[in-house]
Amino acid sequence: MMVQSVAGLAAQAVNERRGDELVWVDDGNADLEDWYARLLVARPELRTPGTFGPWELVDRYSKRGVIKGYILYRLDQSQGEINAYRPGMDCSVNIATSLAGVLGGIIVNGELEEEAKAHGLTLLQDVRNKTQSWCFQTYRDQFNRRMLCTQDPRKPHARDLAIAQRAFTVYGKAEPTPAAMKWLEPLSPILGWNGGDEFATTELSSRYGLIQTSTDWCMNLPVLMAGTAKPEAPKAQRLDPVTIDWSDRRSAVSFIGTDGDNVQWFEGNFFRGSESYWNNPDRGKIPFGWSCCFAHLAQLCPEAIEYARATRSPNDSFIEWGGGYYYPDRFGSNRTNRWELFARHARRTWELMQRTGTRIIGFNLPRYDSPDAQRAYEELASQTDGLLAILVFQYDPYQGGAGKTFWVKDRNGIEVPVIIARYSIWEHANRRERAGTPAKIARKIVETVENTPPWQVPRYDWVICHAWSYFKKASGLDENAENLAQENAANQGGLRGYSPVTWCAERLPPGIRVIGPEELVWRLRMQHDPSQTKRLLSQFH
Repeated sequence: MMVQSVAGLAAQAVNERRGDELVWVDDGNADLEDWYARLLVARPELRTPGTFGPWELVDRYSKRGVIKGYILYRLDQSQGEINAYRPGMDCSVNIATSLAGVLGGIIVNGELEEEAKAHGLTLLQDVRNKTQSWCFQTYRDQFNRRMLCTQDPRKPHARDLAIAQRAFTVYGKAEPTPAAMKWLEPLSPILGWNGGDEFATTELSSRYGLIQTSTDWCMNLPVLMAGTAKPEAPKAQRLDPVTIDWSDRRSAVSFIGTDGDNVQWFEGNFFRGSESYWNNPDRGKIPFGWSCCFAHLAQLCPEAIEYARATRSPNDSFIEWGGGYYYPDRFGSNRTNRWELFARHARRTWELMQRTGTRIIGFNLPRYDSPDAQRAYEELASQTDGLLAILVFQYDPYQGGAGKTFWVKDRNGIEVPVIIARYSIWEHANRRERAGTPAKIARKIVETVENTPPWQVPRYDWVICHAWSYFKKASGLDENAENLAQENAANQGGLRGYSPVTWCAERLPPGIRVIGPEELVWRLRMQHDPSQTKRLLSQFH
């Protein structure tokens, strides 16, 4: 916690031209260390003055006037799981984090106070018996209205950026969180994660027109994001539609992974931390759509985009997952100008998508067919010129839309498909229609094609594949055999992510192909409006 505050104050000094050093905190994460190494190669003008212990850092920045004292908090000792709202939770560290950027103090728990004094620091504020509401009411005018940090008091992560930006830091859905969200400027990012029920957390911020970033386990963002406003973000390769074999009239399906809006995952261990995802030895075996947060990474960690671009196989494609996590049909509903706000965010997201090379966007929302959802599709498309498609899955159940397709128009009057997920690969969900194990989904895909009237063939659908569901490979006709208890599933030989999707693909007959999401979209467009699609394709020659 203390080191995070030192890093935050150093970054704040750089932002305000009072300093010229940032602090990198080494936690042994392979992905983070690679981003750092790549940053140093890309920016040869940077120099590293050395490695320092925590109190050496304190002395270094105290002498430079960056650290003006310390703020005293109490460690949270509540019982229960992280990311939950635990009885008796002590959030004084969030108050200390909030005030660190305002008062210029490092944050210190009671056990470290004597050492802080020994290093010549004076007490700026004792917040051990203060409340988050007191903090917001007392210092509201001194906080940054363009960022809010929500963070479990046990986590030190992301506090460096919150302090650098003078963001108010809070945890919980009770006051002052709603008041802070109302006070925040619309379209502002929510740093960290507010825990509790995912839907309730995201709906609250959505209603105020704010953007969840899922950065609660992020480290070293002030270093990785430094200077990203200037360089062009690396572009991800995408399908050249001229290469599509239009003579192949087989039905086809695309598989797309979930949770790509999770910035901390892509920064921290998506690429190398597990063989479940990008590091899977079989990656490239089948076409697969990786949902991603490139719009955020272009600003926070462009090295991750560069690595994805450089290491992708021809069968890997990227889909922007919303430009942040929010529910489009609830977005800004607590504001008087909700659709104007949504249009502004759509324009901003489309500009970032053009920078990163992604042309399909995906969304998660409570009801895919509500009037507000339809309005959101129309508003989003109208702010773009070249968007290929909008992919949609319902919050519960993911496959609730049964593969329906709507058509909306971009700013040039070109029709853009809104394609709802038809199937969902999800553990222990075989009781649900079109959801469950890889074996069950393979059967449902075959049955759907067989039962489709001849004049509606070929059929094109997509499967949303839950990133966290473990399965165990099993042959035969028992569709429940792939299920296993999720607790300690990895130790039981369970696999999740990419591998279970390949099992589903292996069960499909030769008459049904697996194709990438971009090819799926082009084929749907050709089916819907051949003349318009051919005109668009002619632009690629």
